[in-house]
Amino acid sequence: MAKMPRNLTPLESLIMDVVWDRGEVTVRHVQEALKSKRDLAYTSVLTMMQVLERKGFVGARREGRANVYQPTVSRTRFGLRGAVSIVNDFFSGSVPSMISHFAQTDRLSEGDLRELEAIVEAARQKHGCD
Repeated sequence: MAKMPRNLTPLESLIMDVVWDRGEVTVRHVQEALKSKRDLAYTSVLTMMQVLERKGFVGARREGRANVYQPTVSRTRFGLRGAVSIVNDFFSGSVPSMISHFAQTDRLSEGDLRELEAIVEAARQKHGCD
């Protein structure tokens, strides 16, 4: 398995959201998709796509005069790596400690708590508990 790329800058994250949402993109697709958030020159987007390719987030193939880029790392896999890193770095590897931290704040709504209960129940069934 290839090594997971380390991080995304805020602009790279915006671009990767477009790539993940569309699956395959050209520089022009990304530029148009980001126009409402960031008015970037074509060359700026091209440079960022090349950086993302060097970092291992996207791969490219030539179609006519344009490169077509596709993600090489899924959003889910990258997000999970980030979540595991946060748990390890800030909560000594303890998921319950992280959840306890959030439970002590006003960040969890009643709906969030019901969703967490459902997640725990599904995990219990998956692992044959109860």
